Order: sequence, then C-alpha cells, then structure tokens
Amino acid sequence: MTAARNSTRPYAPPRGEPSGRARKTIFELPPLELECMKVVWEQGEASVRQIREQLAADHRPLAYTTVETIMDRLSRKGAVSRRKVGKAHVYTAVYLKSAARAQAVAAVVEHFFGGSRAALRGHLDGAPVTETRRPRPASPATSPRASRSLGTRPAPKPRGQARLDTTLL
Repeated sequence: MTAARNSTRPYAPPRGEPSGRARKTIFELPPLELECMKVVWEQGEASVRQIREQLAADHRPLAYTTVETIMDRLSRKGAVSRRKVGKAHVYTAVYLKSAARAQAVAAVVEHFFGGSRAALRGHLDGAPVTETRRPRPASPATSPRASRSLGTRPAPKPRGQARLDTTLL
C-alpha cells in the first residue's frame, strides 16, 4: 500500500466489511484504535514505539506487535498515513480530530436525542428528560419460557417409553 494513496483517501470502512454495517465514523472505532489515534493527534506524528510508550504512560501497556497491528489497520482504513523512516513506520493522522469529534457528537445526537441538538443542550444544562417508556413485557413468571428458565421441569415420563425431548429443538 502506498503512502500517497493513504494520505489522499478519506476515512473509509475496511475492505470486506458488509456495506450495510460499514463503519463510517471515528465514533465507531474500537477502543484501542481510538486510543492510538489520540496519541497520533496529540503528537502530530508518531512511530509504533512512541505510541506504545505513550499508552504505557497512560496505564495501558500493550505489546509492540499489538500496537503495530492497530496502526496497520488504521492505515488500511485511511485514518492515518505512514511513511518509512529507517526500519520503522511513522504515522500521521489523515482523519482530523475535529472531524472525528463532530461526527461523534452527530452520532450521539442522532442515536440518543432523536436528532435534536436542542435536546442534547438541554441534557447538558441539566434539564429534566422526558422519556416515553415502552410497555413492559408480560411478567416472567407467566410466560412459557420463564417456567423453563426458572428451573421447573416437565413431569417425569413413565419408564420404558423413549420420547424425543423437543425443548431444545
């Protein structure tokens, strides 16, 4: 993979990921990838060794190969670009922290506040939140599944007759 390709490509989902559930924002990055991105954003550019040292200083010690794998994934996704310096790669953020923050906030607004930035503002200001509750499902004691999950067993079968147990089908 060439550095030029990585440096011009916007953040994109990895190859092979189903199109219906492709990652579209930094908000959806796994925690380790996000932690590594934070180090790169803070330092401007960093090698795997530098990223690993910073994460260890932040009480997150990781193996060198783990950080190397995470950075390779971020490079393939287009979130960072890399260039060879001696034997090591140096990574630079392509995906800007401001863009990541904006997309994360937009996702929170969409998923938790029904698309209303005013509702988010109200929540942050301490305004009471009015939620509509969904009706509760039937009491567990009355549902047919509950009797199985509560440890009750069906009546014992008479000996000598082999029957197929359909509870697991």
